Amino acid sequence: MRIRSAAVVVRDHEVLVIRREQDGRRYCVLPGGGVERSETLRQACRRELLEETGLDGTVGELLDTPVDSEVPVAYFAVRVDSATVGLALGGPELGRASEHNRYTPHWVPVDALEAMTLVPDEARIAVQLVLGRHGA
Repeated sequence: MRIRSAAVVVRDHEVLVIRREQDGRRYCVLPGGGVERSETLRQACRRELLEETGLDGTVGELLDTPVDSEVPVAYFAVRVDSATVGLALGGPELGRASEHNRYTPHWVPVDALEAMTLVPDEARIAVQLVLGRHGA
């Protein structure tokens, strides 16, 4: 079992998500992915954020979220430079992207997040923790 690390990025009342379309199924995930052998959870979080969105950030606190025993994820509050505007997919996801497997980094208004399918459930808890702490 490979642990995952994910970034919760909130800026200007928006949350950064990766919109996924996979074999007709549409949902959103937070930027993140598997931790490689040579890196820490924080390093993996920063790398995955950069690969999946083109943004670099300062990885902050580890969020106290429930842990899914099948796919454990460490969620971190991450701050990005507010001057950064453009989002760009890169890394392995760019190579895996196709007509039937899409990855689109996107800023979503906080008030629109409730209506979206954000997976796994723990991701929504992580976002709420960051929103509650930072009043975003």
